[in-house]
Amino acid sequence: MIPMDRRRFLSSAVAASLAFARRGFTQRIERSHKDRVDRALAGEKLDRPPFTFYHHYNRPTAQLEAEDHLAFHRAYKTDIVKVMNDFSYPPSNTGKWYELKPLDSPYPKQLATLKLVRDGLKGDAYYIDTLYGPYMTAMLMFVAQPEFQKYSQAEGEKKVIPVIAEFQRQHPDEWHHALDAITQSTINHIHRSREIGASGALVSLYNTATAYGSVEVYNRYSRPYDKRVLDALAGTKLTILHLHNLDRPYLAQFKDFNAPVLQYSVKESGIPIAEARKLYPNTVIGAGVDEIDFRKLTSDQMRTEWQAARAAAGPKYIAMPGCSVPNNSTTDELARFPRSLGV
Repeated sequence: MIPMDRRRFLSSAVAASLAFARRGFTQRIERSHKDRVDRALAGEKLDRPPFTFYHHYNRPTAQLEAEDHLAFHRAYKTDIVKVMNDFSYPPSNTGKWYELKPLDSPYPKQLATLKLVRDGLKGDAYYIDTLYGPYMTAMLMFVAQPEFQKYSQAEGEKKVIPVIAEFQRQHPDEWHHALDAITQSTINHIHRSREIGASGALVSLYNTATAYGSVEVYNRYSRPYDKRVLDALAGTKLTILHLHNLDRPYLAQFKDFNAPVLQYSVKESGIPIAEARKLYPNTVIGAGVDEIDFRKLTSDQMRTEWQAARAAAGPKYIAMPGCSVPNNSTTDELARFPRSLGV
């Protein structure tokens, strides 16, 4: 006969397991962060998908950036460390934003951050860099010109879009020269980050929406440079093609890009994951988890969102919001996401 205390223990354990299963989980198996990611990339079944999430720290030094990233990883037990790049591309020293030359790396502080994160992780998890597509880098340099200084960053970016479009038409040689220099500098940085040991980069393409122009305009002025950046990341395990602003006409434009992982925001784009899955067989990350109203969501609501996303994406799925979560999220609000996964 089983002693009463053990009988109660077994009964409680079974009840807990059933409750866990009812919440949408299979039997919990402890796996390393890397093993969980490897299995998701291979499309193998898991009790829960690997997950990560992130926000900006905007710290002035590599040391402080690295400390914040490592503390975030340890606090929320993320399976991937996405190292934000909060350092600016160096401006032209000629007074004309577009007069640029290729650099060994435009982000030396970011390279230092990657090294510190690598050393702090001690192999515990994969870590990746963060890069912006050449258009977005050019846009940030364009909006830094004196005539846009009276506007907030958001207002300036909105006002600069038609001005950039006009610059592309009136000064195509200067535009292509600038983007070629930005692209080559970014590629040089990628070579350095790969030497450090980063498992790829999240590359954010900003102008993949009709507000920035037609698909034809994108193909003429941006696509070749974006593709060169992604080609430089070919063979990396966790490079993420992040379509920051996405409209449906652009969805099929990136099938030949070298990126094993696709990310976009369902909330912002209105494009269901099932529709993207028809075009992209690679791993889908995030997409379904609402980054806009992240602070308002309960753990149960987040769980419902990522479970629906995984059902649409299939086993090649990594749970993550569609983009950066609000920088002013509280520790309790941040903790709801890993809690939704049973972490």
